Amino acid sequence: MGDEVGGRVRRLRAERGLTQRELAEPHYTAAYVSSVETGARTPSGDALRHFAARLGVDTGELLGVTSPRDDVRLDLDIAAAALDFLAGNGSAPKMRKLARRAERIGRTRQAGLAWLWLARYTDGDTRPRLVAAAEAALGGDIAPYRELAVALRASVLIGWGEPHHAMHLLRTALDACLGSHPHPVLLLTLHAFLAEGHLRLGETTQAAHHASAALRLTRGDVLAELIENQRRLTEAYLAEGQVTDAVAAVAVLHDLLHERALRPVLARCLYARALVRRADDPEGALADLRASRTAVPDHAVTLELADVCRELGRLDDADALLAEAAEAIPADSPHTASLTFQQGSLALARGDLDAAEAGFAHAIDVAVLRDSRGVLAASVDKAGELLRDQGRVEEAADLLRRGLLLLGAEEDLRK
Repeated sequence: MGDEVGGRVRRLRAERGLTQRELAEPHYTAAYVSSVETGARTPSGDALRHFAARLGVDTGELLGVTSPRDDVRLDLDIAAAALDFLAGNGSAPKMRKLARRAERIGRTRQAGLAWLWLARYTDGDTRPRLVAAAEAALGGDIAPYRELAVALRASVLIGWGEPHHAMHLLRTALDACLGSHPHPVLLLTLHAFLAEGHLRLGETTQAAHHASAALRLTRGDVLAELIENQRRLTEAYLAEGQVTDAVAAVAVLHDLLHERALRPVLARCLYARALVRRADDPEGALADLRASRTAVPDHAVTLELADVCRELGRLDDADALLAEAAEAIPADSPHTASLTFQQGSLALARGDLDAAEAGFAHAIDVAVLRDSRGVLAASVDKAGELLRDQGRVEEAADLLRRGLLLLGAEEDLRK
């Protein structure tokens, strides 16, 4: 016990920049402090109270009893592990150890937050179990913490092929949040995941609505700087013995970290907003798509960006984006249909009719192969229009008939 108490006295004294003499005075000597720190002597009750007062802590902290300071230190350790995840070099065993440690000392909120971080960066069959662990730990907490797990539960449900159930959970949580606990980070999280869910279901208008709501709540490019400043502020409060301020500061730090973790989902929000925005504000859509692509590279975003560039007459930009996409998109990807269609559209915009005709014909073949009905319909329409403009009416009619057959309209044609 003496060794443990001595170690705590030494650590806290060093954090505050005190010498052994400064800690000892006026009732004790530097030699006595040294003997306590090395474990040679066990301090008396009076000495413990003296050291605690000088160090700005309670005696329980010196004895190893969990204190608010320990809670903040645990929060900072979880934050450090979370930053490793965000930087791409996270250690799951490290975060799991922190979760178990929090559970052992009865700190369920910290345990739940640690399980959430693990769930975010784990795939496969393990993820549902981690989400369940987070839900169990946060189940009795206040709504802003309890409902953070809802978004990841929804993600699990989508993976299981239950998107409508996932959306119901998210909408219910959002209604409850707006009704009684409008916590900014929770609102941001729920709107962002609702936007992504609607986007997956092809409900573009609803996706753009929630995306706009989420993007209004973000703190943008300054987030990384805010996180570092908040971490340093928490450490400074701890070093100065201002534990109450440190508790408040570390809570803000975790909010910032959770917002940072939403970066991929917010990139999808930018994409969703751009899909609706491009009709009336193509330049705004262009800005959203560029920001989305910078945040998280995505083939769908690259192709949409190329299409907007083409519509705005920025043909060289569109060409460069499509060339990049052609290199990056695998041959068996569903995106190949959109890529070939856009290559035909770009050729048409450049006035190269032969290349455009060949491009649309290839897009029809690829769309059939990939079962991309939207691209198939658009390719038939564009190719038919191109043939009609050249006076090749019979060929256009044959192409339209073939397109309808490919789209499954045999019965309509027979009638």
